[in-house]
Amino acid sequence: MKILIIIDMLNGFCRKGYPLSLPASTSDIENYIAARISEVLNENGKVIFVCDSHSPTDPEIGNPYPPHCMEGTIEAEIVDTLKPFADKAIVLKKNTLSIFLNTDLEHILNESKPAQIEVAGVCADICDLFAVYELRIRGYTVSVSQQGVLALDSDKQNEYLDYFKNRLGAIVE
Repeated sequence: MKILIIIDMLNGFCRKGYPLSLPASTSDIENYIAARISEVLNENGKVIFVCDSHSPTDPEIGNPYPPHCMEGTIEAEIVDTLKPFADKAIVLKKNTLSIFLNTDLEHILNESKPAQIEVAGVCADICDLFAVYELRIRGYTVSVSQQGVLALDSDKQNEYLDYFKNRLGAIVE
């Protein structure tokens, strides 16, 4: 079974005007992810959105990151282009950089026994990096598409793709 994990494709990162908005447009990555969701679902795979949803007392709020994607705000919502897919997916909320801590992801993956997990979303240099690391140390085969992730600092995109491949052992396509 193939699983597609989509990290933080939220208004707070993908739309302008929020504390951690990406400087580059996310329209290309949104289109890529929408196409991948359709492909994975057509192959009877699973799609899992893992989304920041913070409260003021969360460990990363204030140091090192400003308040962002606060629970219940529009900032913490999946972007409109991908929101229609949420009904066909599993949506998990996270309140740290970890996709496993305080989520049901470990249980879902243990039950699903995926042959491969694809990671897509933002930010390649923060949450995607932690996601790939956490999945790899648990023994999963992980793939990342160059079209499927975007770094907060887009000038470092290739650096992080190289890190995924050569330091974490992910398949980079």
